[in-house]
Amino acid sequence: SLLKELEPTLQVIQTPLDGRMVSPWLLTTRWHEHMAGKDIKKLCSLVALPKNNDGDIPGLRDAVEAYYEEALSLLDRTGELVLQRLNSPDPMKSGISNTPFHKHLHKATMKQYILPVVALLAMLIRQEYSGKPFSGSNPRLMDLLAVLRIDDPQGRDALHLIHELLLEVWTTAWTHDGDGDIVDPTERCLALMMLRQDGAFKEPQEVTPVIARFQYCMRLTFLQEIHHRLESDPDSDELEHCMDLENFFVEKRRYTFSHIRSLQHRASSLAYDTMSLPQVWWTDTRTWTSMLFRGEQVNFADICKVFEQTEAKLVQIWEEVILMGQDIRVEYDRIADDLVSKDVGYSFLSDARNPQLTHRDQLLRKFLQDEDIFSHFAMIRENAIVWNRSTLQAWLRSYAELQSLLLLRAQMLSGAPTRGTELTAMTYRNTQARPTRNLVVLGKHVSLLCQYLKTTALTGKDKLIPHALDGITSDILVQDLALARPFAEVAARACFPDKPEVVDLYRNHVFVNYDRLFDSKDLSTVMTKCSLPILHFGLTIGSWRHIQTAWKRKLGCAVEDIIEMDAEDNVEALQAGHSRSTENRAYGISVEALAGAAEDVLPAYLNASMEWQRHCQVPLGGQSTSYKKA
Repeated sequence: SLLKELEPTLQVIQTPLDGRMVSPWLLTTRWHEHMAGKDIKKLCSLVALPKNNDGDIPGLRDAVEAYYEEALSLLDRTGELVLQRLNSPDPMKSGISNTPFHKHLHKATMKQYILPVVALLAMLIRQEYSGKPFSGSNPRLMDLLAVLRIDDPQGRDALHLIHELLLEVWTTAWTHDGDGDIVDPTERCLALMMLRQDGAFKEPQEVTPVIARFQYCMRLTFLQEIHHRLESDPDSDELEHCMDLENFFVEKRRYTFSHIRSLQHRASSLAYDTMSLPQVWWTDTRTWTSMLFRGEQVNFADICKVFEQTEAKLVQIWEEVILMGQDIRVEYDRIADDLVSKDVGYSFLSDARNPQLTHRDQLLRKFLQDEDIFSHFAMIRENAIVWNRSTLQAWLRSYAELQSLLLLRAQMLSGAPTRGTELTAMTYRNTQARPTRNLVVLGKHVSLLCQYLKTTALTGKDKLIPHALDGITSDILVQDLALARPFAEVAARACFPDKPEVVDLYRNHVFVNYDRLFDSKDLSTVMTKCSLPILHFGLTIGSWRHIQTAWKRKLGCAVEDIIEMDAEDNVEALQAGHSRSTENRAYGISVEALAGAAEDVLPAYLNASMEWQRHCQVPLGGQSTSYKKA
C-alpha cells in the first residue's frame, strides 16, 4: 500500500532543489524545470511519431515527406548565391559560405531528417485537439487534421497547410512570459523528444543530431517560401526574397533558428569537452586478452574464434554454393593497377596487363558446359536459353550471404573499423559520377579506399583512407569479381528484367545484397549473427568500434613505441575516420588507455591493417596467393 501511494510521485518529473545534482546541460536549458510535476508518459506521447495507419493523425509522415520532396526538387531551380546564403548560418562572423545548400548523399537520409518535423506537427495537433491553451496554437492545425483524415495526405491542400504552419512557427519571435513553460514550440518539441520514458533527459551528444535535422528542414521550408513568393510575383528576384527571409535562418536573431543553433553550440561544447565514462574495463592488465564491455565479458581468443568460423563459412559457401563444386580459379602472382586512372569503367579487372582477370565468362562457360548445372539454372526452348528464375534467385541470395561475410571481414579485419555508410556503398570500378573507385591494389595489397566520411556532406571533400584486406578475404574477393560477379550480372538481368538499376549495382559495387546495397543495419545484423554463439552477446558496428579501438591501443603501443600526443593523429585513428582526440574522448575508453603517435603516410595505413590481422591470427594481406595457401 505504501508503494501504491508513491506511484504518482514516481510518474512525474522531480526537480532537484540542489543545483549540484543537475547536469551542466540541464542547467543551461532548464528543461527539467519546465517539465517538473508533469506526467512523463503524457509528455512523451505528445511527440510520439504517428503511424501511417494511425486513426489519430493518419498520413502525417507521408504528407511531411511529400512536402520536403517537393522542396528538394526546388534546389535545381535555385540560384547558387541563394543556396549559399541558405547554407550560411552566421554570415556576420564567417561570411557567406562557398558551399551551396544541397541534397544529402544518401536518399534514405531524408526519411530520417523529417522525423523531428513530424513530431513537431503531431505535438501541435495533439495540443490543439486537447483544447487547452498553449503557445503555437493555430486553428489551421485542425484544418490539417481534417485534410489528413478525409483527403489525400499528399494532396496540395495538406502540403499548403504544412507550409503555412511551419512558416508561422519558425518566423515568430517567441518571448518567455514567465509561466515556466517552453514557449517556442520547436524547443518544446526538442525537449520532449529528448525526454526518456524513465524521466531522465538524453545526453548533449544525442541532442545535436536532432537539432541538425531541424535546421536542414527549416532551410528547405524557407526555400519553399522563396519560390512561393516568386510564383506570386514572377518579375521579382529570388535573391531579394532570400534577403527578406534571412533573419529567420541565421544566428543572433530573435527567431527559432537562432535559438536552436545556440542550443547546438552549447550541446556540442559540452559533448566535446566531456570525457566519456569507461565502456571498457580491462580484466587482464598484463597481456590485455580480456575485458568487460559495458559489463559483458569479451576475450580476445573468442574474437579470433569468430574470425575462424566466418573464414570456414566463407570458404564453404564460395566452393559449394557459388562455384557449385566446380574446380575453377584465376591464378595471379601480381596484379597491375593504375591508381591514377579516371577512365569510366576502369578497374584492375579490366586492365590489359592482367589478362587472367579480363576473361569474365569463365564461370558462365563452366556452368553452361556442365549438363547438371545447366539444367539446374536453365533449359533450351526453341534454340534459346530460358532461365529458371527461382533457382537463379536462390543462387543470388546465397551470393548475398557470401557478400555479407566479405563485408563483415572487411569491417573487422582491415585495421580500424570503417563507417558503415562508407563500406556498404563502395565501387570496384570508376563510374561517371565517382571517378575514383574504392577497390584498388596497392603494391600486393588488395585494399579498400574509404572516401565517404560523415563530414563529406558538410565539407564537400573526400579523404583517402586505405584499408588492406586479409589474405583470405582479398583472394576470395578477387575470385568473386573475376568469376562469380559476371554470372551474378546475368542472373540479376534474368531475375529483374524491369529493374536495370539492380544490374548496375552488380556491375559497379563491391558488395551487393540481392537487389539492393547493404546498409549499416545489415552489417550490424550479420556481425551479431556471427558473434552471438561465441561471445554470448551480439556485436554491432558501434560496439565493435569501441572494443576494437581499446584493443588496438594496447596491441599498437609496442609497435609504435612513441608516447601519444592528443593533438596528433595516429594511423589507426585516421583510418577509423576520426581524430585522435575524438578517439581518446569517446571510443574504447578505459583507465589504462594509451596509444601510438601519428604517421600520415600511405604504407603506414597498410601496416596498421596488417598489424591488426597479425594479432587476430588470420592470414595477412599482401601475399598475392590463393586463400588455400594463405
